[in-house]
Formats: sequence, structure tokens, C-alpha cells
Amino acid sequence: MMKTINKITLVVLMLSTTLSYAGKKEKDNAKAFAKSILVEFVNAKKGQKLLVKNEHGLILHSETLKNSGDLSKAFNLNQLEDGKYTIELEKDYEIIIKPVEIKNNILTFLQNKEIKIFKPLVRHNKNKLLISQLSLSSVPVKVEIFYEDELIYSETINDEKTINRVYKLQNEQFGNYHAIVKSDNRSYIEYFKL
Repeated sequence: MMKTINKITLVVLMLSTTLSYAGKKEKDNAKAFAKSILVEFVNAKKGQKLLVKNEHGLILHSETLKNSGDLSKAFNLNQLEDGKYTIELEKDYEIIIKPVEIKNNILTFLQNKEIKIFKPLVRHNKNKLLISQLSLSSVPVKVEIFYEDELIYSETINDEKTINRVYKLQNEQFGNYHAIVKSDNRSYIEYFKL
């Protein structure tokens, strides 16, 4: 009789352990599903970058696209804590930013906050440096020009949606230059020689 009671107790314990494990696994799967997202971008091109960043701008994932066309990419963000993140497609002249938020283990795609940032176009021709940028939000744009790593010119441009600047460099100063354009909390660097 005692052996029968022990066997029944053992079966009940094993069954309750199995059921609690199955419930935990189901919960974990629900979390994994809640933190997955399908992101789509139109007209993506081979060589462009796809990034996932946290709210401080730290890159958590980066990949270079291997194909051109419309892009659908599933992201499993299981390892991420609650907070705000962005999924970005960095194209030649623009960056498309799709913000997401994880709160209480639920991932929400913030469609109404999707933005597009236009990157500056920096070109040089002989001793002239041309900088153009479209800024839909009229954010300040800072331009810094360096000769042999020494700052030779700096300007902050405010309240302009379209920036077109031509900077004339001294003809006799041959060597290495670079220009840094800062806007939208981002920096763009162009290296060139004269």
C-alpha cells in the first residue's frame, strides 16, 4: 500500500513539473513573439546599411544589404530591455528611421513617428568645397573644415530648409582636408585632397 502511495505521489509530482514547465515554455514563446517585428523598406539597394540602434544611438545590429529591391526583414528583439529603439535604412542620400518601443515585454512599432533624414552632399572641385543638404525640420547644421587635422573654418547654419554653400579654399595649401557636417545628432565626414 505504501509503495502504491509513493508511486502515485511521484506521478503527481512529475505531472505537475511537466505542466509547469510547459506553461513556462508557452510564456517564453509568447514573449519571443511579442518582441518580433517585420520591417519593410521600399527600393532598397545592394550595399546600403540596415541598422538597429538603442535610444542613445548605440548600434546593436548592422548589416550591409546583399540584394536590391523591396526589403522585408524580420527582427527578433528578445534580448532587448524595455526602451526605445530605431531600425534604420541608410541609403546614399537619405536615412529612413522606423522607431519601435519595448514596454512590459511588448514591442510596438511607432508608425506615426517614422522619419526621413537627408544626408548632406559634399563635393570638392579644385579649391572649392560644395555642401548641400535638405533639412525638412530646419534643424541647425554645423560645418567644420579641417586642413591637416587643424580646424580652419566652422559655421552653424540655422533656420534653413535647403542648405547650399560653396567654400573657397586657399590655392597654395595643398594637402589633406576633411569636412564634418553635423545635423540631426549625426556626423558626416568627407575626406579629400587638394
